[in-house]
Amino acid sequence: MLCSVTGSQMHLICRGVVIAALVGLGVLCCQGGAQAQEVDKALEERIAKEKEARRDCKIKICSAAINKRTEGDDIACNVLKTWTAPDLKGKILRDRFSWPWGHAQCRADIKLSRKLLAVALASGEREIAVDKHNVTCTLDQKDGQDKYSISFAIKPTVKLKDGKAIKASLNWSDIQGSAIAKGAVWSTATLDNYTGVLEGVVVDAVNEFFGPLCDEVKADLK
Repeated sequence: MLCSVTGSQMHLICRGVVIAALVGLGVLCCQGGAQAQEVDKALEERIAKEKEARRDCKIKICSAAINKRTEGDDIACNVLKTWTAPDLKGKILRDRFSWPWGHAQCRADIKLSRKLLAVALASGEREIAVDKHNVTCTLDQKDGQDKYSISFAIKPTVKLKDGKAIKASLNWSDIQGSAIAKGAVWSTATLDNYTGVLEGVVVDAVNEFFGPLCDEVKADLK
């Protein structure tokens, strides 16, 4: 995944992290359906609240990059994001990895240089190195009865050409957490560090953030 890279960092950080399925089954058909709807509604509300809480951070990052403004303090945000198991499986890991858990929620403190963001979308070719960021995640079990914790660090680098990401790496390190979760994440992270297996996901995440996602807040950019 995942959570985080730039404001897109929250996308980058956690997008490489989790995938699975969350399944619920009720004893009676009507009770089971109602319980499932309640879980789905609660999850949707949680995701909506998290998105709204990240809005101000997204505005600051998009404004610095799109308007190329270097004045002002560097950007610092605490971001929280939940990924559903279906999105993780189909959109993030793209069915190339199995993951024995359910939904994932990740948190990261984002710190970004305005000067770095101001040149990110400029014409020409450049490579940007983002400072090390620490991420913590909670992974649901498939049955939703228990959770695993995992933490890790990334130090992303992104190569851009005329404002579009064309290459990227997350550079994982400091993986800690529950033994089972740590083992699975460590395997994926090690593979990514050596082969760049998640590079396409990261590149797409950067371009999506500075494209459609920044467009969502364009009216609020200063």
